Amino acid sequence: MSVKKRLFWSHILMFALPILTYLLFSWLADRLSWLYLLQQRFSSMEDFRHHIRLTEQVSRAFTLGGLTLTLVIVNRVLSRGVLKKIEGSLSQLSDGLRRLREGQLGYRLPVQQEDEFSAVRADFNDAAARLEQLVEEQRQNEHNRQELLAGISHDLRSPLTAVRAYTEGLLDGVAQTEDSRRQYLTIIRDKTRDLQALVNKLFLFSRMDLGRNEDHPEPVTLREELSALCGVLAPEYEHKGMTVTLTAAEDSLGRVLADPDTLHRMVTNIAENSCKYGASALDITLREQPSYLSVTFADNGPGVPQEALPHIFDAFYRADPARSAKTAGSGLGLAIVSRAVRNMGGRIIAKNLQPQGLMLEIQLPRLEQEA
Repeated sequence: MSVKKRLFWSHILMFALPILTYLLFSWLADRLSWLYLLQQRFSSMEDFRHHIRLTEQVSRAFTLGGLTLTLVIVNRVLSRGVLKKIEGSLSQLSDGLRRLREGQLGYRLPVQQEDEFSAVRADFNDAAARLEQLVEEQRQNEHNRQELLAGISHDLRSPLTAVRAYTEGLLDGVAQTEDSRRQYLTIIRDKTRDLQALVNKLFLFSRMDLGRNEDHPEPVTLREELSALCGVLAPEYEHKGMTVTLTAAEDSLGRVLADPDTLHRMVTNIAENSCKYGASALDITLREQPSYLSVTFADNGPGVPQEALPHIFDAFYRADPARSAKTAGSGLGLAIVSRAVRNMGGRIIAKNLQPQGLMLEIQLPRLEQEA
């Protein structure tokens, strides 16, 4: 029974029981008074009046005493019934807060019948669930930061070691001919370029992750942008042994709100990733959907293990043996693509192809007038 109903019945009983008690004790007092008077012998009329007054006083005291005792008992019993309900709910809340303070973030208050504390219990459970989610996110973020630092250390160590080794070789006179010295300097130059590219990607990734990347979005026709990009990338990657092709309907006029430089960076990073892991072909396909534009990038590389698919957009993720650290790369390319897609309000999906290959699908929301 809810507290409101308990209070309602308590008020009813607080009036009804004393009235019934008063009537009962008055009737008993009258009965006892008459029995007492009938048993007495009166010597005079004055003696009779004296006994009448005496019985009235005793009857009145008996009735008032019974009424007072009833009021005390009724108030005690009814108040305890109401307070027990309130104290029980408060005790549940207090116990729940104590459990949360002790770290039992999965604890939830039991769901009971509807009463005045139902909303409080529901709010407590919602707050506990949110707190558990925030703590889990904090732990995951801390884990990601540790992995990020480990990845940065790993990717900086190799080129720095090479630069130091070849520099010491030059200083120690290991490279004694002009050709060998030129070879050493070329390696040092390439390694410093790798370091610069890594630092630039890391800086970009950190700004995008914090939402501070300075994009300048504008309405763009996606087919035109992809055609221009493929026209630039196709000859470049053809020399690297990978063909890049675009499939899009000529009448495809769907537009998205995006920064052209960010689109260029996304396509370039995906192409680099496919080429880096041994793909000889990258097919880009544009399809129009009612609410979004779909761009798929399908290569014929080795693909990734199924369990690794949810993690390939994590920075410095290297769990895939097929895409191992044997190849050069910062491990930030797909992470940057994922952040860019998310900042544009879209989504990116990774799937393995049969018999081999990896497909990335980017879904970008269409402009409202295009939907």
